[in-house]
Amino acid sequence: MRMKRKKKTGNGGVQRPPRAYRSPRTECRPLLLMALTCLALSCTLALPLFAKKKQPLTKTVQGEVLDSSNNPIVGASVELTDETAGTSLGLYTEVGGRYTFTDLKPNHDYKVQAKYKGQASEVRHASSLDDRGIVVLNLTIPPSASP
Repeated sequence: MRMKRKKKTGNGGVQRPPRAYRSPRTECRPLLLMALTCLALSCTLALPLFAKKKQPLTKTVQGEVLDSSNNPIVGASVELTDETAGTSLGLYTEVGGRYTFTDLKPNHDYKVQAKYKGQASEVRHASSLDDRGIVVLNLTIPPSASP
């Protein structure tokens, strides 16, 4: 008696699904890619919300020198002292009694005082804790005392 042999199919007897069939793994790939893209985009857009507020690169101290009647004083000397470094800068007020000190270090403390005809204004301070790029300090020089 002869036994019948099965024909070999060339694939080791493993049946393969027809070509039109897709596994669940390959059907989920587009959804997974889309989900990852949305996640990456939302993280990128949310970064500025969590970013630390940057300090300005430089600081400007400006203002006006006025007399007791709020009239501008042209030609008054204004001295800015960097209390952190121990250095001083000076200038004279321009039209309208205005003065401006630019390119100052934002992490330093400054004091400003004006003088005119032997009289001095109060000393005003610009703190390193003040994170504004432009600090306005108006100074008032009292009238000279008459004998």
